[in-house]
Amino acid sequence: MTIQGNWGDGESVLGPETERLIDLYLNTSKSMSEIAIALNRSERAIVTKLARLRQRFEKEGRPPLVRGPALTPEPQAGSPEDLPSPAGPDGVEKEEKGNTMVLTSKGGRVTTLEGLIEVANIDLDVWLIERHIINKWEVAGKFGRVGDEYFELQDLWQVKAWLVRKEPIQVFPVVSPVVIKVLPIPKVPLSLESDIARMRRGIALPDPQFGFTKSLRTAKLDPFHDRAALDVALQIAQDYELDFLCWLGDFFDLADWSDKFTRDPNFFWTTQPSAIEGKWWMTQFKMADPQARTVLLEGNHEARLPKQLIQHMKEAFGLRSVDNLDLPPLMSIPRILALHDLDIEWIGDYPNGQFWINDYVVCEHGDIARGQSGATVSSMVKEAQETKIIGHIHRIESATRTLHEKNGPRGVAVHSVGCLCRVDGIVPGRKARNNWQQAIGMVEYYEDGRPDHTVIPIPINGGRAIYNGKLYEARDRVEEINDTTADRYEDGVGWNF
Repeated sequence: MTIQGNWGDGESVLGPETERLIDLYLNTSKSMSEIAIALNRSERAIVTKLARLRQRFEKEGRPPLVRGPALTPEPQAGSPEDLPSPAGPDGVEKEEKGNTMVLTSKGGRVTTLEGLIEVANIDLDVWLIERHIINKWEVAGKFGRVGDEYFELQDLWQVKAWLVRKEPIQVFPVVSPVVIKVLPIPKVPLSLESDIARMRRGIALPDPQFGFTKSLRTAKLDPFHDRAALDVALQIAQDYELDFLCWLGDFFDLADWSDKFTRDPNFFWTTQPSAIEGKWWMTQFKMADPQARTVLLEGNHEARLPKQLIQHMKEAFGLRSVDNLDLPPLMSIPRILALHDLDIEWIGDYPNGQFWINDYVVCEHGDIARGQSGATVSSMVKEAQETKIIGHIHRIESATRTLHEKNGPRGVAVHSVGCLCRVDGIVPGRKARNNWQQAIGMVEYYEDGRPDHTVIPIPINGGRAIYNGKLYEARDRVEEINDTTADRYEDGVGWNF
């Protein structure tokens, strides 16, 4: 029976049995198995003890424990993990990178995770074990003197663990704050040759629909047009030096000239006061920017007048005064408004009439109307080759698309810029509660062949609008309208505006 107990060694003194082992090993030619029999121990115990003694002697500086030309154990077969590793003295390789660590023990005396943590001296208050693996394999080792060597199977172990810090530390290099040195932005001096000097500006005025309903008892006139919205638009026009003013059509409502609806008696005999007040407002805008090119487009409401003449008064169509045959026909919008007095251009031929601001932006009244918000301009922009500014539908809508041309992509849009008539249901229509919005369109552009332009709808709500950091509020102009228009009559009696 073999002995499995302690060898009896002290910290500085070797036990008797250990001394006998050393004597048998160095001073005899006995094999390992013979020494094991002599000491009543297993051959594995002898090999292990001798290996530990070699380590102790090396550590204590004693002569190496070698008899004859010693042979180092040579691995003969085993795991792919048999490759040498940069392990430390304890046979444990420790690789720490910032907040992670990998521990590896291969072929040594470590056979458990607990042993790996102990040998590597890991503080588990600092590190957390994420996962680990344990592998075991056998290799044949050759031992003994030359000519007296033998092979012995040895168990080799690999224990590997991956750890992370419980409280991460700052890992260098860290992401440093971006420091930008801010320099003063150089100002571009304005000159006659600068882009700003060449920029142009204008206003599109949509659908005021001048007209009235008149009380049959008092003859009091209640307007379809919104005087508050018109005055806000006028104040904005006064604040800017404009290059054009374009009335987008439906300047008049002409409810009493339509066969589309049953004619309300309250609409009768309102064309004259509509023309008088319409001319008054047109003059106000012309005075605000006398240098601006002013244009009036024919809308579908103005087109009611020639239709009525052709259907009911053919002889009146195209009739001119003999004292000035160069002026427009007597029964026409430009003649009724006397546009020639204010040098205002008339563009008829609805729905084909257009006012081209430059090569890329055009104004027209419009002849398409869809029920849902955004649907009208979305329908029109599908075939648009230039940016269009329209009225007609009394809504603020915009839609854009990109054309891919020879010189690169170019954006076009269709902008509906609302209306200047009342939106409270008084304007004749299919229903009183319409989805209408009051606004005007501010346009900025170039005349030097560049496609750059901006169209900005300026909403007007309750007689107020905000544009470019300023609040505009409407003034009451009724008394002024009454006074100035009454002076046109010899008796000084005007209309009951």
